[in-house]
Amino acid sequence: MSKDPLSLLRESTIHNKPVTLLDASGSIVTNISDAKSIKFSDDSVFLRDTPTNFKKSATSADSETYALDTLIFLVQNAQLDNSAYFKECRTRQIEHVSIVDRRKILDYLTGKVNQLPNITQLSSSEKRVREEGASQEITNKKAKTAPLKSEDSIKSVKQVISRERETVTQTSILKGTKNFTHAINLAKQLVFGKEVPANGRLNTSSKSGVSQTNPSSTHKANGAKPAATSAAAKAQKLSNKDKIPLIIVPAAPTAKFTLYNIKQFLEDQIYVDSQELRNEGLKKPERVIVERKKPNGQSVPYHVVDSIAQFKQNDWDRVCCVFVAGQLWQFKGWKWEKPVDLFSNVKGFHPKWTSDKTSPPVSEWAVSEINIHRDKRYMDKAAVSQFWDALDSYNATHKSYLNF
Repeated sequence: MSKDPLSLLRESTIHNKPVTLLDASGSIVTNISDAKSIKFSDDSVFLRDTPTNFKKSATSADSETYALDTLIFLVQNAQLDNSAYFKECRTRQIEHVSIVDRRKILDYLTGKVNQLPNITQLSSSEKRVREEGASQEITNKKAKTAPLKSEDSIKSVKQVISRERETVTQTSILKGTKNFTHAINLAKQLVFGKEVPANGRLNTSSKSGVSQTNPSSTHKANGAKPAATSAAAKAQKLSNKDKIPLIIVPAAPTAKFTLYNIKQFLEDQIYVDSQELRNEGLKKPERVIVERKKPNGQSVPYHVVDSIAQFKQNDWDRVCCVFVAGQLWQFKGWKWEKPVDLFSNVKGFHPKWTSDKTSPPVSEWAVSEINIHRDKRYMDKAAVSQFWDALDSYNATHKSYLNF
C-alpha cells in the first residue's frame, strides 16, 4: 500500500532524509519554486501541489488542506521568524502556513507530537509511525524509572505522571506571592480524592465523631452566614450555563490579548500577535470558547468576550477575570466602572512584555501581571500555567459556585 505524502514527509523529517526536487524534465533542482514533483527516499513521487491530509484551522471545509510544497517549504525555513517566513513565501510564490498552524505542523512533522485534530484521515503507515512513537515514549519512561515488572506498578507510575504539573521559571518563583491555598487544596484533592470547599477544609467530623469547631468559628457562624454555605446555596440555584466561567478581554486591537489570539494562548500555550492574525484576514468571533485541559484529564469550558453590551446580571456573576489593557475607558458602562470596585469583585490580569515596566494607572490597580517574552515562545507555557494557578486560587476563594 502506497504511503500518503504527509506520512512520507514526517518520516523524512524525523529521520533527516532529504527529499528530492525534480523539474518537468526529471532533473534535480534546488529551488522548490522550480520543481514540478517531489521524490522521497522510498522512490515515491508526488506532484508538488499534491494536497495533504493536514486541514487548515482557518476553514471549516475538510477539502481546504495544505499542499505538499507548502509543508516542505515550511520545514526548510523553520528557523525563520514569521515576518521573514512570509516574505520568503511571497518571493518564491509558495502558499504560507498560517500562524495558528505553524507550530502545530512543525511539532507534528518533527515528531514532537504524534497526533493532531487537523489531520483529516489516517493511513496505515501513519498508524505504524504513531505506534512506534508511542512504544518509544513508553520505553523512555521505563528507562527513567526503576525497573517495573508488574502491570500494577506501571499503572501507578502512569497515574503519578498524569498528575504532574508544569513548573514555572526560577524568576517567577522568586516573584511569586506567599499564598499557597490553591496548592494545599490541590494536594488535599489528590490525597483524599474529593473536592475541597472554598474554606480549604475537608469535613472529617462525620468520620471521627470529633467536632472541628472552635470559639472563633462559632462566633462567625452566629454572627454571619459562612461564605462556603452561601456559595453552595448559590450554586444550587444556577443552571449549568450560568456556572461556566466568563473572561473579558479588551476590544482594542492593540491589546496583547483579544478575541483573535486568546484561544491560542490559553489552549495551545503559545502567544500569537493578534495583529498578525488580523492581517491574515481572520475574522474576529463574537465569543470564544476556551477548552481548558486540567491535569486530571478533565476538560472545562471558559467563555471569553470583549463586550458587555448584552450582559445580564447572571453574566456578571460568571465573570471570573478581566484582562486589562491600561485604559479606564475599557470599563465604561460596566457594573463596576471604578477599578477599586471592579477588582474587588473579579480577578484582574495585565499582560505585558517582560522587558516593560508597569506604569500608572495599572501599577495602582490590584491586578496580577502576565509577563510575555517578545521572542522566546517556549516561555509561554510557564506564563499560561501561572495564569491558571492564580485564577484557580481566586475562584476557589471568591467564585466557588462556578465550574472551573
